[in-house]
Amino acid sequence: MALIFVFLLCGQIHGRTLYVTDELSITMRTGPSLQHRVVRMLPSGTAFQVQEESGDYYRVRTTDGNEGWVLKQYTMDRTPRKMVISQLESDISELRESLPASEQKAAELEKENHELRTKLQTIEHEFDELSQRYDTLLEDSGNIDGIKQDLERATRSLEHKEVHIMHLEQENQELRSQKNIQWFLAGGGTIAFTALLGFILGRVQRKQARRINY
Repeated sequence: MALIFVFLLCGQIHGRTLYVTDELSITMRTGPSLQHRVVRMLPSGTAFQVQEESGDYYRVRTTDGNEGWVLKQYTMDRTPRKMVISQLESDISELRESLPASEQKAAELEKENHELRTKLQTIEHEFDELSQRYDTLLEDSGNIDGIKQDLERATRSLEHKEVHIMHLEQENQELRSQKNIQWFLAGGGTIAFTALLGFILGRVQRKQARRINY
């Protein structure tokens, strides 16, 4: 049972991300004891993955690939306060730098919002006018049958007048043709009468001339 507990505990520890404690530099050794050689110093905030556990030591691998043994008591599973503070200061600096742009964007959005509200009021006003016109059309639609009947009567009357005008134009054309014929005949008769009169007068004058000569 104890072996199972140790196995489970080791399984929970292995693979965890740990950090060197705040304000401290620790040694990374070649083995899990003070007699093993120091391979490097790890400053506070150095992150590494636990590979193995032995007594008071962890065998770890840093993010840049170095492996070695470190004392458990100098490690922790939370981000060091110094790193947290540094990250917060960086975030605050970025926010301060982006504040003017954010304020300008907010002003632009407020202007667009005002324009949209103005357009909305205009649309609402136009909608009210259209509603009133629609209501008026509904009221006037009650007399639509009478309007249709008046339109049909006016159309029939117009058709009758057009037919009458056509007849009058035809009669007028016929009268013009008859008048032209009469003028033609009158003109031809005058010419014929004049020619006949001249012929008769000529014969009379010739007879008188012969009598005088005898």
